[in-house]
Formats: sequence, C-alpha cells, structure tokens
Amino acid sequence: MITGFRKSIRKQFLFIMLAMLFLLMMGAAAAYLIGEQLTEDYKEKRKAMNEKVQAVRFVESSFKNTVFSMRGYIAFENERELQQAYDSARDLQRAIREFEPLASSSREKKLFAELADFRRLYMNRVVPKATAFVKDGDHESIHQLWASGVTDSVNFLIKEIESERAGLNESIDLQYQQFLEQTKKLNIFTAIYVVFVLVVTSGAVWVLFRRIGRPLQELTTAAEKLAAGHEVQIRQLKRRDELGVLSTAFVHMAKTIQEREHELTAHNEELVMQQEELERMLAETERMKNQLLELDRLKSELVSTVSHELRTPLASILGFTELMVKRSLGEEKQKKYLTTIHQEAIRLTNLVNDFLDLQRMESGAFICSFEKTDPKLLIERVIEAVSHTAHHHHFQLVDERSQKWLNGDEERLIQVFTNLISNAVKFSPKGGMIAVHLENDAHNMIINVKDEGLGIPAAEIPYLFKKFHRIDNSDRRKIGGTGLGLAICKEIIEAHGGEIMVSSEYGKESVFSIVLPLPAEGQEAEHETEAN
Repeated sequence: MITGFRKSIRKQFLFIMLAMLFLLMMGAAAAYLIGEQLTEDYKEKRKAMNEKVQAVRFVESSFKNTVFSMRGYIAFENERELQQAYDSARDLQRAIREFEPLASSSREKKLFAELADFRRLYMNRVVPKATAFVKDGDHESIHQLWASGVTDSVNFLIKEIESERAGLNESIDLQYQQFLEQTKKLNIFTAIYVVFVLVVTSGAVWVLFRRIGRPLQELTTAAEKLAAGHEVQIRQLKRRDELGVLSTAFVHMAKTIQEREHELTAHNEELVMQQEELERMLAETERMKNQLLELDRLKSELVSTVSHELRTPLASILGFTELMVKRSLGEEKQKKYLTTIHQEAIRLTNLVNDFLDLQRMESGAFICSFEKTDPKLLIERVIEAVSHTAHHHHFQLVDERSQKWLNGDEERLIQVFTNLISNAVKFSPKGGMIAVHLENDAHNMIINVKDEGLGIPAAEIPYLFKKFHRIDNSDRRKIGGTGLGLAICKEIIEAHGGEIMVSSEYGKESVFSIVLPLPAEGQEAEHETEAN
C-alpha cells in the first residue's frame, strides 16, 4: 500500500490537502464554539442592560411628563394638562415598580426610593395645593409653593435620572468594548493557528513539488518550443507515476500536433476569409435595410404631407371656381374670388417647387449657378413682395457690412430669404417686427432674420432642418407647412459653402443665422471685371 502511495502523486497531494482541511476544520470548529459562547454571554448581558435602560427611560419620561404637565396646568389652567399630570403620575408609579426588580446597585435602589417618596409627596400634597391655588387665582402662593423646594427636588431628581441613564449607556459601551476585545483575541489566535497549518502544509507541498518540479519544467520548455514551431527532443521519463504517463503522452502529442498544424492553418485561413466575407455581407445587408426603412418612412411622410398640404389649396380653388360657375357674381366678388384662386395657385406652385427641389436633392441634381451678388438687394425684393400680404407686420433691414458682394445663386438665395422671412411672418403675431441684420467679418457674411413669434422648443432645434419635420403643437398645427422649407434652405446654404443655424427663446423670439463665405481678393476682382 505504501509503495502504491509513493507512486501516485495524486494520492500524496490528496493526503496533504485532506490533512490540511481536517486541521483547518478542527480549528474553525473550536473558534466557532468559543465565539458562539462569547456572543451568547454578551447578548444576555446586553439584553439585561437594555431592559434596564428602557426602564430608566420610561421612569424619566413619566417623571418629566408629570412635572411638566402640572406646570402647564398652572400656566394655562388647562384641565387636560392636569389630567395628563395624573396619568403620567400613574405611569411613573408603574415604571418604578417595573424597575425595582432590575435595580442591582445601592445607588439605583436609593434613587428609585427617592423617586417613589417624591411621587407620593408631589401627588398627595403639592398637586392638590397647587390645584386649589390655581382655582383661587392665588399666584403668589403658587410661587411660594414652588420656591419651597419643589423645583430644587425636581431638578435634582431629573439630574440623577439622567446621570443614571448615562451610566447605564457607559456600561453598555464598556460591555461592547470587552466583547470586541475578547473577539479580537479569538481572531488573533485563530489567525495564528491558520498560519501554522498553512506553514506546515506548504512545507509538505514543497517537498512534493520538488519531486515533480524538474520533470514538469522540462515538459513546459518542450511545450513552449513546440508552440513556437521548433523541433522538440523530449527525454521520455522512466517512471510509473502520473509524470511518466504524461511524458509518454506528450511525445506522441508533439508528433500529432506537428502533423496537423499545416492542415489547421489552411483551414483557419479559409475560415477567416469566409468570416470576413460574411461580416461584409452582413454590414451591407444592414445598411440596405436601414436605407429601405428610411425610404419607407420618407415615402409615408411624403404621401401624408402631399395629401394634407395639397388638399387645402385645391379645395379653395375648386370651391371658388364652383361659385363663379354656378352663381352670377358682382365684379368686386369675382375679383376677390379670383385673387384667392390666384393666391392658392401660387401656393400650389410653391408646394410643387418644394417637392421638385426635394427630388433634385435626393437624386443629387441640385445645382447652383454662382455669380456676383449683393444679398441686401435680394432681401429688399423679398421684403417688398412679402409686405403686400403682411399688412399687419413691420420690417426692419439693418446693413452693417464692409463687404457688400459674395458669390451666390440669386434665385436660390431669394428662395432661402423668402422662406425665412415668410416663416417669420407666419409665426409672429400681428404688429410684430421682422428684423433682418447684415454684417461680416474677415471671412464670412452673416445674415440674421429675427422675429417676435412663438419661439422654438429647445428639444425641437436639433431636428428643425430635417426633411418633413414639423413641430407638433396646437399653435403651429393651424399654420401648416410641408416640413421641407428649412431642409431645402439648409441644402442651398451648404451648396454655397455656408451654414445655417437657429437660436430661440421659447414663447418670445427666434433668430435664424446664415453664414456665407466671402470671395477671396482675386476672385472678387475677377467678378468685378466680368460685371464691368
């Protein structure tokens, strides 16, 4: 049996581990039993002290309630306070009876004897006299009664009760500190015992590992060389234990690995290529899926917008033309109806133009023709055109530029200015001011369009220039719109190499800012020559 034990590393190691586990369990059991005994003793002492503290607190609260309720009765002549004093006196009597079995020191017994005497004196003599004085309104006698030593006795007893309670709390803290000290000593002893067991076990394990360390190191070195792709010469161990079996198996494994390595490498390269192709196809599929979802969303929004925005002007045109066909109207009404039809036709034309611009943007056929342009002149034209229908609004144009010209597409810029100024009119109250301010720095011309309208919620600003985006609230829903105007403006300004931004104070105003690049000096001279 001993020979078999020596030939098995596993049995030797298992014996050491079981011995260590046994010693640790014995130590842990002893420490647990001692700790449980210490804890149980501490709990019993703590319970007794807590009961005593609760009794003292009950005595203290009953005593104070008795005295203070009586004082309240004397001060306010409130019968409820007097009844409270009698109730508290009965509670005090019960509290003293409950504490008597718990009193262990002569000081505690003396204190509660004094409390019992004071209660009898207070309730049998002081309270009846004070009650009679209160009913007679004899405040001088009440003062003399309280000055005769009652107040001093009350203050003395309150101080003694508080001192007793503080002493009990200190005793509880002392018991806790003693318990912690005993627990600490037990923990130190347990730690020393565990360290001793670990040292003994480590010595036994070290002796065992000496017998297996060198062969394992040789096998490890051979495995590292084999992993690096080198030829390996392994000395097969002539042992009958697990290391001998491991050595023999390792020799055969090394041969098998080298034979399979090339085959695995080829398969791995093929799998990597297939994985990369699958990932590429998956990414392409995901991209196409997202595009289809976006196109479906845009299609739904387009259909909804077209059906909603075209219905109103078409209904107006059909309604007024039907009136003109079926009824005989005066010249003034005909003119009024024709004007309305003309305005709705213009509105339809603008809607169609917006959709055409959207189509050009989507197809990449959105082209601008640049020439030398003064934005102020374009803005003046737009204000003049808009003011014909915006009779109740005021317009202000402020020009603080030092550079008047830039390269731009006049028609497209007019489209942008018309959209921004028309929006300012639509979303401003009657009598509101639409202010356009032009300035420039060394590289850019800045155009600000400010209104006194509804303002834009902060959460909506990041989405304001997206296609078909409209702010959905009751105030704006009545105004309507396709949600394309600002998206087209952004496309036009970016085609000019510029930027469009918005800042807004909700419920007060909005400011749309356009930043357009100024031409370089050589480019400006060339344009001036062409213009001349």
